[in-house]
Amino acid sequence: MVEMPEDQDRDGLAAELALGLLDGADRAAALRLCLSDPAFARRVEQWQLRLSPMLTAVPAAEPSSRVWNAIAARIGAPVAAAPRGLRAWRAAALGAGALAASLALFVAMRPAPTVPDGSMAVSQMSGAEGGAIMAVAFDPRRGVLRFDAGSPTGTGKSPELWVIPKDGVPRSLGLIQAGSAEMPVADPMRPFLKSGATLAITMEDPATAPHQAPSAAPVMTGKISEI
Repeated sequence: MVEMPEDQDRDGLAAELALGLLDGADRAAALRLCLSDPAFARRVEQWQLRLSPMLTAVPAAEPSSRVWNAIAARIGAPVAAAPRGLRAWRAAALGAGALAASLALFVAMRPAPTVPDGSMAVSQMSGAEGGAIMAVAFDPRRGVLRFDAGSPTGTGKSPELWVIPKDGVPRSLGLIQAGSAEMPVADPMRPFLKSGATLAITMEDPATAPHQAPSAAPVMTGKISEI
């Protein structure tokens, strides 16, 4: 078999996820890949946009009475008119089946996709008084934290991110740079990004960072869970 490039391999996985053909561990791994790889997440969205019009445009097709009579004759059952809803469901199922079949050769010929092993640590951080919410995900392949929104700001202060594991001791992960959607995590700190730990942000003096301990109350906190 001709080895396909990784780009085509990822595109096939995105198509399977968009069609709902993945389940169990395969689906969980693909969802983790969506979180860790924005380019892959865009591919899944593109497949969903591409497939949605095809599914909604499947025309209703009702078999003739002669077809139903022939089926009934073979099974020895009386003919009963199929309910309209059932006829529409049959037509949609046939259309969806044809659509899935059109991808069968492409999916069958590609090698098993490469997805990141292990779980991903995620957290939804919120302000102490509600309001602002920031989602954070740790990408273990690249060793970086990814943010989906801007971090808090303060005059003369910079947001410093802390991880607080089960021993209750805050450990600085460093300053969150303004306008950045990613933050590298030092190797010694990565084992602390586990389920049950807490992420916290305090506003600190950037000139003396990283700090040994927070000097102020956190402005955002969130529990870490693993998916």
